Amino acid sequence: MKEPTTLEYIILIFSCLLFALAGLYILTNFTRLFKQSVRNELLRKNIVAWLAIFCISTAMLPMSGGFLYMLAKWGWWWSVIGQFISTTATTLVVYNTVRFIAENSRFKKLPFIQHNALIVFSLIVTTVAINIPFGYILYGSETSYLKYIIINSIYLAGATGLIYAVISYLDIERKRKFDAKELELSRMSELKAKAELDALHSKVNPHFLYNALNSIADLSMTDGKKARKMTIALADLFRYSINYSQNNYSTINDEMAMTEVYMQIEKIRFEDQLTYSVYVEPATAHYLIPRFILQPLAENAVKHGLKATGKLTEIFLEVRRKDNGVIINIADNGPPFPDELVPGYGVKSVFDKLDLLFPGQYEIHFSNVPRKQVSIQINKLLKNEPGL
Repeated sequence: MKEPTTLEYIILIFSCLLFALAGLYILTNFTRLFKQSVRNELLRKNIVAWLAIFCISTAMLPMSGGFLYMLAKWGWWWSVIGQFISTTATTLVVYNTVRFIAENSRFKKLPFIQHNALIVFSLIVTTVAINIPFGYILYGSETSYLKYIIINSIYLAGATGLIYAVISYLDIERKRKFDAKELELSRMSELKAKAELDALHSKVNPHFLYNALNSIADLSMTDGKKARKMTIALADLFRYSINYSQNNYSTINDEMAMTEVYMQIEKIRFEDQLTYSVYVEPATAHYLIPRFILQPLAENAVKHGLKATGKLTEIFLEVRRKDNGVIINIADNGPPFPDELVPGYGVKSVFDKLDLLFPGQYEIHFSNVPRKQVSIQINKLLKNEPGL
């Protein structure tokens, strides 16, 4: 057998360094390589695995007495061909066996230690099963070399399996910490949204409390029945606003009923100067909308209609199905909306609630033609199943 020359040793070592760098690059980009050019996932993974195994095994050649033995016995050409054949066999048998055990849903149900022990065991068995025939072809029946191949195969396969187990554990820990962080962020976001909604609810009711209590005080001196009726209506409205269930949604039916309660309070205050009518399409009654989005708009109609002009104000509220959502209209015969409309607190609270509970799923329009009205279109339907 001819010994490799010094130049051949230098070429071999330099090549191995390049292959080591290439192997590291392939491993770190395993899931991304050839993703666009090779559509079949199994074929793509096998190609990338073949390249990774070829580069890493080639990088280890200076430490492999077998390759140097083969190089001295058969020369470069047959040694390289042997490396290609060995890599292909390792990819087809070792990689695919281990991949099947690692990705199979049935094996994934095993505890972490058992699952990874099975992977390490399969890695060792398949590696030994592949390397023994190659060792026999290379060394013949020389027992000492075959023992070396078996021991070396067990060592390398076991080390590779342990590295895989450590990486898997770190990946699980990283995912667990990421999920915990995501859960905490989600919880904080939910608490923030709840706090914002609670703040909005708490500020809506006192907005008209002062005038309502003053009216009750006056009526108690002149008309006890009206004062009692107004007190009961005010209590109903506040009971609804207290929201014992801590639910940010209400059915359209309940929301409209509470808006009617508010209109009754204003009707008692202004008597014949205010009329209103309500229509809810039956098919929409059990869909959910944010609590207290109709009352601020009805209050806005009273404020800018009757209170601003002192004339008879007519208000019409309706809810209908439209396309894949619902549309809510609040119309009145008060002064038209100005060209540069600046929403007050009540209207702004409606925007804020819809932003929090139906982000990107609603539209609000203010129009004066053919009639003055505010239209809210919600494009996402939430059904209150228990109410059906």
